[in-house]
Amino acid sequence: MSDVPVVPRPTFHFTPQRNWMNDPNGLVHDRGRWHLFYQFNPEGSEWGNTSWGHATSSDLQHWTEHPVALRFRDGEQIFSGSIVSTPAEDGTELTAYYTSAYADGRQAQSRATSNDGGFTWELDVDNPVLDRGTSAFRDPKVIRYTDEAGRLRWILLAVEAEDRQVHFYTSDDLRSWEHASAFGPLGPTGVVWECPDLVPLPLDGDPDDMRWVLILSTNPVGDDADRDGSSMSYVVGRFDGTRFTTDSAELVRLDSGRDFYAGVTFDNAPQGAAIMVGWMSNWRYAEAFPSTPWKGAMSLPRQLALHTVRGRPRLVQRPPAFLLEQLTHAARATVVIAEQPVELSLSGHSVLDLRWDPATTGNLSVRLHGDADACVELEHSGGTLRVTRRGSAAEAVHVDFPSTSVTEVATGGPVQLLLSLDGPLLEIFANHGEATVSNLVPLGRGPIVATVCTERRGAVAYTAVDVASDESIPDPAATPLHAPQDHPATAL
Repeated sequence: MSDVPVVPRPTFHFTPQRNWMNDPNGLVHDRGRWHLFYQFNPEGSEWGNTSWGHATSSDLQHWTEHPVALRFRDGEQIFSGSIVSTPAEDGTELTAYYTSAYADGRQAQSRATSNDGGFTWELDVDNPVLDRGTSAFRDPKVIRYTDEAGRLRWILLAVEAEDRQVHFYTSDDLRSWEHASAFGPLGPTGVVWECPDLVPLPLDGDPDDMRWVLILSTNPVGDDADRDGSSMSYVVGRFDGTRFTTDSAELVRLDSGRDFYAGVTFDNAPQGAAIMVGWMSNWRYAEAFPSTPWKGAMSLPRQLALHTVRGRPRLVQRPPAFLLEQLTHAARATVVIAEQPVELSLSGHSVLDLRWDPATTGNLSVRLHGDADACVELEHSGGTLRVTRRGSAAEAVHVDFPSTSVTEVATGGPVQLLLSLDGPLLEIFANHGEATVSNLVPLGRGPIVATVCTERRGAVAYTAVDVASDESIPDPAATPLHAPQDHPATAL
């Protein structure tokens, strides 16, 4: 660890002011605020004492951290879960379902409610309210389902992690649940399934062709666990309010990078948008990554859509509007790259949009290098994008940290890459989100040089924006009465 430089704090992603954070939980839009709850250790920078932290935002960019929402207790840790917002006499009520992980090894689902916008919570006296008597029953996600008669029903899906199964429950009142069906196992063995979500999306924007996307996080387990570590996948199918079915037995990789996990969508997002946030780390080396006093970061919020790509329905993940707006207002330049590469200087909290036609330029590569002995190399060749992190600083993080991520990027015309680099968080969106690669990158404190090369003489259009950080901007919807005492409320 002594050879690894401490990485800079991101400025347009959420991180806690200090201490350990992992999975996003309870994502909900309520009373004009975006609420992010998350797995949090209020007492240290390593995993443990698992509780729900809490942050809010009015724009998905600037976040205000609040006191711990659901705190661990003797004999019970508060694992992952979800929140839904429903109308109430004095506004709205938030209902949380989370996993109670008991000291005896049992995992079951518990319930809590809030009538003040998620700042204080009342635990159900009957907790746990859903218990299979097993040790790996976790991560409840509650979604809305409207049947053919227009009646709203609630669906709770949770995993039996070691069995690689998702169990579906139905309810009319968010209190009592009836088991409806199970899905799985499917795909690779040697992993546990975690953090399920079920998202309805119109295929190619056609409201008469609704599909359901079952999203899963998978983590290798066992003595010979896959050294690539944790990742996310999905399967497209149909859901009738009781049972999920699919024509394909194929789990599709959701993000081709090493560091996107436990992603789930917001309940009650405006216009019914499917907006996902994930944890940017990997259980293989999460505790070894050199960030302090914060430990863990969330991804950019991504808006999901379902498009036909190469003849099959595939998830498309678009960057948030605030990032695209910054690019829209920036000037686009075009350079012709010949024998010498072109170097672009970035602050290290930046967005870089590149567009080119491989028929003219041939292969294209981008190398990101900072003041640390680590670098990231991107190469687009023959419809394949490879993203490699290397260097002694990367090697010093963990033996499994240096890596190459590979994804297909359709050709047959111009190619577009959007690179979001925020301190150590690199998220790549190819062809407007048809493919994504998310990686932690210890490049140092900046500035960062992006070196662009092409195989043949050709034009590359680019837009580069340094994303300004203004930590004086609070969440205007946040209530000062709830400012945390041990974690100062700061817009990140």
